Amino acid sequence: MSNLKKKTLSPKFTLLLEKLNKASEKKQMSLLLDHPWDEPVENAWLKKRENIAIYGTPYYDLATEEERRLLSVYETGSWWYTFIVFENLVSEYYMKIVNHGSLKKFPEVVKYIHHFCKEEIVHAMVFKKAMAHFQITPFPSPLNLREIYSHNAAMSEFPLKAIYLTILIEWLAENNAMEDCNSKEISPLSRAVAVEHHKEEARHIEWGKNMIREFIDMVPEFLKEAQESTAPMLRSMLDMSVCSIVVYSRVGFQNPAFRDYKKLIPAVLESENRQKINSRIMAPLMRYFLELGICDPNDDENMKVWRDNRFEKDVKDAVEYFRKKSAGTEDIDNVMNKNYD
Repeated sequence: MSNLKKKTLSPKFTLLLEKLNKASEKKQMSLLLDHPWDEPVENAWLKKRENIAIYGTPYYDLATEEERRLLSVYETGSWWYTFIVFENLVSEYYMKIVNHGSLKKFPEVVKYIHHFCKEEIVHAMVFKKAMAHFQITPFPSPLNLREIYSHNAAMSEFPLKAIYLTILIEWLAENNAMEDCNSKEISPLSRAVAVEHHKEEARHIEWGKNMIREFIDMVPEFLKEAQESTAPMLRSMLDMSVCSIVVYSRVGFQNPAFRDYKKLIPAVLESENRQKINSRIMAPLMRYFLELGICDPNDDENMKVWRDNRFEKDVKDAVEYFRKKSAGTEDIDNVMNKNYD
């Protein structure tokens, strides 16, 4: 870490920080003004029909239309509650980073972390208000989320591992939310919660991605740890986001088949529809992992980790993308370029 004392920020990252800080100073989410809080709750779908967990499985036909709608409500509510827990953890941890002083040599980075934390606090308030609007009571805190943070987000001399952990969860969650809720077919409030949140989270993700690019050489053990932990962590998060026994019990499916979780959960996780959704969620992340060497198709030991966590096709798709990519191709993975329509 002695090299950190000599580190100066690259012109590219300096320009990004200037852009991010200006964007946050110009417009930040308003708890009161950026969402249609007067939207009715009756018969509202909170996510796209084809994204509810049972779509594309035999269980879809076993559910009533009202049960399907309720599944859209409680699956989305479960995500909202996960965001509340996670964003509170992030705000708490990032302020510890600021107070720890490990980034004080880079004042523009610290300045953006202040914006980041303020935005996360408002996001959590919006999700809490949305849950109250649709009369969704809190869910149990996700155990794997707490474990991830307690095991991996300890304070260190330079917090690269925790920044990486944070952007991975945010990036996966954002891709999931936009897949589910960026649609004019669902409740305008649910869509607004997803889209308005994404406008700021996109900045957070790009900041985090570029923090890793900027400082990866400053933390020698980072790459090896990331190679070992990334695939199992993301598989756990993806599966958790799809299958929740608490959600299924809240819906109260009448057909007894829904209470046989040993059959229900594999059917949902392994459905063709879910595989396609997961592939779209994972595609930009996997390209990032290849860029950094966190996924190395030429390393048998590393590839075993990705195969064991059912990401082999995602790796192949990312490799194929880079094989075809020309030098002048636009950066399709800049999250801030997302089209909300």
